[in-house]
Amino acid sequence: MTYLNFNCDLEIKENVLGLNLEDFLEIAVRNNEKRRFLFVSKVLGKHIACRAKDMDNLGKLIVKAYNKKRNPSSGVVISFAETGTAIGHSVFNYMENDYEFLHTTRENVEAFESLDFLEEHSHATNHNLYFNKMKNLEDGQEIILVDDEVTTANTCINLIKKIHKLYPKERYTICSILNWVEGENLKRIKQLEKDLNCSIEFVYLFKGEFEFKLNDLNLSDDKIKNDKFVEDKNENLQINYINLDMDDYIGEKKYIKYTGRFGLNKIEQRKLKDTVKRESKKLNIEDKNAEVLFLGTEEFMYIPMLFAKYCQGNIYYYSTTRSPIINIDKNDYPIKSKFELNSLYNKNVKNYLYNIDKKDYNECFLFIELNEDKKVFEEIINIFKQTSIKKLNIVCC
Repeated sequence: MTYLNFNCDLEIKENVLGLNLEDFLEIAVRNNEKRRFLFVSKVLGKHIACRAKDMDNLGKLIVKAYNKKRNPSSGVVISFAETGTAIGHSVFNYMENDYEFLHTTRENVEAFESLDFLEEHSHATNHNLYFNKMKNLEDGQEIILVDDEVTTANTCINLIKKIHKLYPKERYTICSILNWVEGENLKRIKQLEKDLNCSIEFVYLFKGEFEFKLNDLNLSDDKIKNDKFVEDKNENLQINYINLDMDDYIGEKKYIKYTGRFGLNKIEQRKLKDTVKRESKKLNIEDKNAEVLFLGTEEFMYIPMLFAKYCQGNIYYYSTTRSPIINIDKNDYPIKSKFELNSLYNKNVKNYLYNIDKKDYNECFLFIELNEDKKVFEEIINIFKQTSIKKLNIVCC
């Protein structure tokens, strides 16, 4: 077993809505030399399971904090792939006035003009922003950037500079659950305001500072492995395929139009919710009392969350991720087990599924944005055989 000696001292200076920080985060260690720490959200629905209503409520809370500082006007809400896609979509859903939504993506889509920029500290640095169908990017007054946490604001600075060259805005707002921007990083934001002659405001639930120390880490990538397969807990795992009709699709790969990858307005958001309510009737949970998992995949987080919200049952929700986190099977550490798999969308990209075997789920609904050959699912099916899950529903949207 791998043991890590690390310490993270937190000082919260602002708690805008008087929330309990312990309800929102835990701290883990990433297998990423650029940034070793990771604040694992308990309610984001990314690395560990939560209730759908708790994830959706994050958007409502951030909008509440926004309304304390800003008056909604018009513009675009932009969130960052992949961890921020769902929270940004939820913020957009609860924002008043004329706002559109767009999230960055690691997908390369031909025939769409992209605004490319970097997330320098990330395990996957390149982002695409398919902005050419966004009316409010040109006409709106404000850009709202949304992510789960902001530490240096470098990614936001990179994107603001790119947008400002095309469509200068009077104001930019950076929204997050956690804000750690201090000192020199804050000075850079202030200087950018002067350089661009604009306002850049931070909105957050918690603001503070932290010191992360990691000692005695003598590990290399080849030593940090996913959990070893043991004898199958469930050799007779039942596999069921469900095809949904999400109405509108884009491109040869048939991306769902209303994920936010290609832009979304308020009318389209209402249509998305109506479509999910209609299609959720095709998802039959056999035992309403048993624990059921709705599992999103990579950037495809918000729509699976909506299905979890609209379906009846004892449902938990989270997603696969590209983020490589070190797992330690200890009670006081959030990431207890890790399974590595190839992306269901891009074969050469590694994905991870955390803690799937640490809870006694009876059934799982795995949500896939693109219809793939059934062979693609063999690897993840083998992972589910290591769990308590008796029935796996592969939901092709």
